[in-house]
Amino acid sequence: MLINDVAVIGAGPVGLLSALMLGQRGVSVALFERWPTFYPLPRACTIDHEAIRVLQNAGLAGEFEPLIDPVIGPERPYRFLDECGETLLQIDWNRPGASGWAQANGFFQPDLERMLVRQLEALPNVRISRGQELVGLHRKAESVALRFADGTAAEARYVIGADGARSKVRELLGIDQQDLGFSYDWLVVDVVPHEDRVWHPYVVQHCDPARPKTLVNSGPGRRRWEFMRLPGETIEELNTPEAAWALLAPSDITPENATLERHAVYTFRGSWAEQWQDDRVFLAGDAAHLMPPFLGQGLCSGMRDASALSWRLAAVLRDGASESLLDSYGPERTCHVQEIIRQAVEMGRIICMLDPVEVAARDEQMKAAIRNPALALKPPPEPRLGDGGAYFATDPNGGYLSVQARVRRDGREGLFDDVAGTGWQLLLRGGGLSAFDEATWETVRRLGIVLADFGPDGDTTDLDGHYSAWFDRLGADAVLVRPDFYVFGTSPVADVGTLVTAARSLLESGKTA
Repeated sequence: MLINDVAVIGAGPVGLLSALMLGQRGVSVALFERWPTFYPLPRACTIDHEAIRVLQNAGLAGEFEPLIDPVIGPERPYRFLDECGETLLQIDWNRPGASGWAQANGFFQPDLERMLVRQLEALPNVRISRGQELVGLHRKAESVALRFADGTAAEARYVIGADGARSKVRELLGIDQQDLGFSYDWLVVDVVPHEDRVWHPYVVQHCDPARPKTLVNSGPGRRRWEFMRLPGETIEELNTPEAAWALLAPSDITPENATLERHAVYTFRGSWAEQWQDDRVFLAGDAAHLMPPFLGQGLCSGMRDASALSWRLAAVLRDGASESLLDSYGPERTCHVQEIIRQAVEMGRIICMLDPVEVAARDEQMKAAIRNPALALKPPPEPRLGDGGAYFATDPNGGYLSVQARVRRDGREGLFDDVAGTGWQLLLRGGGLSAFDEATWETVRRLGIVLADFGPDGDTTDLDGHYSAWFDRLGADAVLVRPDFYVFGTSPVADVGTLVTAARSLLESGKTA
């Protein structure tokens, strides 16, 4: 039996992206999906700047950019409204993101999946098998044996369970979930208007106790409404085309001027797996965590999982890194995503209020924030990775997301990753290469570290001042960034060699010093 490097269970966006990023790094991948055909309807509809940078890293940003609808600019506000339609809060989330792309973008999930599949089909070291339902999983000393419902079997050195909220991989491993006790049913309705329309506000959380609802962009030419199920209302009576059209009618969306693409009732929850790794098996995406959609971070968090896991697995399988490097995946990702889940649940509790007394207190508090900017809800920062991760925890900058902006280098202009390259990146302000000894240069060559000097005589020009401001915020002149764009560590210029050597030690031992 052929033993692949990695078997990925689940061909949703997270599984497809995991397979692609591994395949591009020379890893042999077998991808298994239980459903025999491609699912053509929308599900996730928001993708953030970091997730698009991940796609950029996979060479897909150019193809994907025309397929997104950025929420950016004063003409596209994101507002919370009360029952009378008055503004409770306007959130400044429609700003440029740290990764060089808009903070939030609407998109059509089937577009993304088709794009990923096309790229995968061009890789000779990746095999996609549909109609393969996993029923058994047996861990061996150096591999994992898989058994499918049709009687076929497969074996791989490592397995990624990216098989969704009802993960069979998680079930077979016996991994429990931690639940925050947030549970509300919402009808999700996807619509294609027949004509262009100006939407203002562009994104809306309508905090109406008569029926909380959400309106978001879901890709060019598409819109999504979400309606909360009320007490005494059954899922069966809510989840019908007739109910959907009735709820859409106040927005002047009718069968005459729009196409109802999909309607489905989802239970919005906040939970995460208590364990993300069991020996050679890993969880990613919805198999590892669930969150209500109010921050638009569900899919984005799964794409972070794929990025964090793929560079580690490739380092172990292709570059000879220590297997213990893989042990940092779960601790890093679970703490990071828990913070996002808690924020999403807190926002959900605000939106889902029905009690008149609680609603009145909420509205007054939110309107006070409009009158006093000091009380206003700020955009949540990108959280730090969890303790026990593959970065310098003692460095206050370690474990945070890096930035990407426009640069000029070797006569080319564009976003840093496109112009300079990806992988390990060492960004310097004002020299530092003179401090390298031969051992440091050998490590740079071995790890394939991309070097960029932003100093006056350096090889890279900061076109818009973003890197200069970033170095100032970090209080550092050298920043070493991991292949998933998180800061490994920072240092003064004189200590750059120590920083590079520490990265090599991480790969050799799986631990930071």
